[in-house]
Amino acid sequence: MKLLIISAGPGMQEVREKYGHAIDWISSVISSPNIEIDVTHIYKNEDFDESYYDGWIITGSSSSVRDNQEWIDFLKNKIIHASISLIPVLGICFGHQIISEALGGKVIKNQKGWELGSYKIKVNNKGVSNPLFSDIDINDYFYFSHEDVISELPESAVELASNDMGVQSFSIKDQIFGVQFHPEFTSDITQEYVNIRYKRGIINHCNQVFKSKTSYKIILNFIRLLRESK
Repeated sequence: MKLLIISAGPGMQEVREKYGHAIDWISSVISSPNIEIDVTHIYKNEDFDESYYDGWIITGSSSSVRDNQEWIDFLKNKIIHASISLIPVLGICFGHQIISEALGGKVIKNQKGWELGSYKIKVNNKGVSNPLFSDIDINDYFYFSHEDVISELPESAVELASNDMGVQSFSIKDQIFGVQFHPEFTSDITQEYVNIRYKRGIINHCNQVFKSKTSYKIILNFIRLLRESK
């Protein structure tokens, strides 16, 4: 099975130097010799053969979906192609947002501010029964680092989870999925983001990060869905 990780940014330098990049974290969760994992740096306008891969994972980014950048429009067109061609896609944070924008939704800067740290979400009945949330404790904590939020989902999307900050997960025909949280993060990585942004004055207090025990399974569930779709 062939998986493409679409990197939407280099990551925060301080975090990358200490813990690596989201590419590494996603790959370590999967850790299967039967999966060929390739990486493309879409933020560098790197192209790829869409038809070669069984599925894609789009990472987070320090960029905003609302930014006027050539690579963002390029990625939106790739997502439209994936939707038409029935290629399974999982979008994480920025990935979640750009899927929504590409397929008819809307993303805005959240007037409630940053969602940074570990928080609980409300997985609705459709989410509980969706295979993306299989074996995930819906009362668990989930890791966050974002300021933008989906204000309107595409017409074809089904909301799976939310909280007071907005939409936290959706699916489109059980083929394309978005999660606003970071299943590839650990508590240490999340705490590092919190500490750095607190020191920079981006947030007013240094939130305590609670450990998530099951959120990483989002990635494993997506991989299982890929295998079942073949």
